[in-house]
Amino acid sequence: MRLSKIIKKTAINLEMGAATKDEALCSLVEILCSAYRISDIGTVLKAIKAREDKQSTGVGMGLAVPHAKTSVADKLYVAFGRSKDGVDFDSIDGEKAHLFFILISPRDVSGPHIKALAGISRLVKHEEFRKSLIECENVKTFINLVKRAEGKYL
Repeated sequence: MRLSKIIKKTAINLEMGAATKDEALCSLVEILCSAYRISDIGTVLKAIKAREDKQSTGVGMGLAVPHAKTSVADKLYVAFGRSKDGVDFDSIDGEKAHLFFILISPRDVSGPHIKALAGISRLVKHEEFRKSLIECENVKTFINLVKRAEGKYL
């Protein structure tokens, strides 16, 4: 699954100002819903928070991947947010999260959701890629970095 082919430029926020986990989740849901014109923000946020309540999606290495399945989604949607200051996201390594990929997908479709999560995992395990996302200056550069990493690591 190539993230670079499914993520919209308007679904990328390189200047997230969230200070808390709750603010980060709200911001990420707003980015995603705005970019893909999903009107039921409340349902998406509720699904994301319910998934997060089960277990933190702060996977470590400065990364969090909030995700959920919801009836609001008709296909897989992905957005990205970056926080230079980082957010305490209850990550498994205890470190703040700086990079956030958020995904939603339909309840009855698992394939694309799982493939996207696996693809993100394969990309972000490479420190060079994570560092480049932290340092990138604009959305065009972000997309190019993801494309390059997909070609190298997927």
